[in-house]
Amino acid sequence: MAPSSEELIERAWDALDEEEYDEAEALGRRALMIDPESVDARIGVARALINKEDYAGARGMLVEAVALAPDDAEIRTDLGIALFESCEFAEAAKHLDKALELGADSPDAHYWSALSLERRGAYPAADERFAEAHALDPQGYPLPVRLTRKECLATVEEARVRLPREFDKCLENVAIRLEDLPSEAILMDFDPPMDPCLLGLFVGVPLGGKSVMDSTPRLPDTVLIFQRNLERSCDDHETLVDEIFTTLYHEIGHFMGYDEDELAERDFA
Repeated sequence: MAPSSEELIERAWDALDEEEYDEAEALGRRALMIDPESVDARIGVARALINKEDYAGARGMLVEAVALAPDDAEIRTDLGIALFESCEFAEAAKHLDKALELGADSPDAHYWSALSLERRGAYPAADERFAEAHALDPQGYPLPVRLTRKECLATVEEARVRLPREFDKCLENVAIRLEDLPSEAILMDFDPPMDPCLLGLFVGVPLGGKSVMDSTPRLPDTVLIFQRNLERSCDDHETLVDEIFTTLYHEIGHFMGYDEDELAERDFA
């Protein structure tokens, strides 16, 4: 006897718990074939896709789920996450705000709402939301380690001094710039968009791509360091200092022309 939609959905949840995301997606899609109106099947497929970083696919499923269950705070939260990770920040904010209005009490809802507030420049309100997420799940959502801009600039300079001496010549023509967050323009310059929580980015032409015959005017090669993303990625000051060093080391590696695999081989990752 063929399994029912409900049985397939239950198996999909089990697969999600086991981090078997391909299986969870397949089970959810089978459930949808049996019951095209199933909200739970859409949620199962969407969560599998989010974990596979297929945010566009998850967004489509969740838009349909919201249409079927507009007052479900959990679905609104999932849609807000998918939209945020797709760099659709304004739409993400609408759904995350609505999720909290509907009474969402998950740490995810508070955390991604905080990320959304950060993108809007509402830093004090964002830190309150980060604290709420931390109170709900202290281990999963540690509090950001905050530095003043002066302290962070000093830490970046300390990291630069710690770089291998072989980097000195390379760094003569590379600017190191500290910013709060990556701009939407930078994120959307890639397809698919870059991770809005990335820690650093090299912008320019790698050494191997330069030519003395190229007279095209260019902006200076720059390593961007994103302070608030770094602060959120660490749970203590010592780890933050080390992460700033690792990020700078990694992005200078990109300037030197290494791809991600080569960076890992050379311990730039």
